[in-house]
Amino acid sequence: MRGRGALLAALATGLLVGATPAARAAPAQPPRRIMSMTLCNDLLLLMLVPRERITSITYLAHDAVKGLMPGADAGVATNRGTTEEIVLQRPDLILASPWTAPRVRRLSKAIGAPIVEVEDATDFASTRRIIRQIGAAVGEGARAEALVRGMDADLAALARRRPARPVRVALWSGDGSVPGRGTLTDAIITAAGGINIAARQQDRRSSSFGLEELLAARPDAVMQGVGNYGAPSLRRNVARHPLIDRLFAGRQIDYPDVSYTCGLPQSARAARELAAAFAALPRGGPRW
Repeated sequence: MRGRGALLAALATGLLVGATPAARAAPAQPPRRIMSMTLCNDLLLLMLVPRERITSITYLAHDAVKGLMPGADAGVATNRGTTEEIVLQRPDLILASPWTAPRVRRLSKAIGAPIVEVEDATDFASTRRIIRQIGAAVGEGARAEALVRGMDADLAALARRRPARPVRVALWSGDGSVPGRGTLTDAIITAAGGINIAARQQDRRSSSFGLEELLAARPDAVMQGVGNYGAPSLRRNVARHPLIDRLFAGRQIDYPDVSYTCGLPQSARAARELAAAFAALPRGGPRW
């Protein structure tokens, strides 16, 4: 490990020594070699800047991009968040999270690549803040504002057509953990005219929810997150419990995981799609 660290330090030092004072100064123009190290940042970056200004996005981005904006990542290199990749790709801006590894922080400082730390979105207000934060960092403030306006237009349309009776829903993944109060998922359900029954516990972002508790709560519908990963998963099979399929026939709503996890303009569109799914639910209650 010491040899690896020495190598990285030498490479970083070489990059700095080879740069002129003018090159080391703060750039007068927007960054041209942007590196993203989290999935949610990947998606917003692809919406905000042309691909030629992106050095790399995470290896996790492809499946999410395929579902939200097919082809947007074509030709864009990927990374796994390693320090070696930072040295080799030489970004002039790194989009990361508050939990970025200390070694990444040290190296980015050594090579003069500022890090922008982006928090997780917990509602639409924080989503607006994140879009604007990244837009300002990459020099695309006007584009960021356009994305925010589009999101707010979707939310305003939803607010004008709220259902007379809220739909009580439970998110069921089969693993016993569901998003509760203070999550973007809860905000989307609320905007769509629903009530997330897992949010009944105050100040709990994650609730424990077993099959028996789910059945006792008697929700109007069950929501199940899906990705674009193609291959089947054990978690997905558990979520499709035979009892769930029988009692909630016609009352299972699939939703796109990434739009409910990442603070994106598409999160408001997901709320509109959810509202339409609520409106299409069969009349009456589940089969008890």
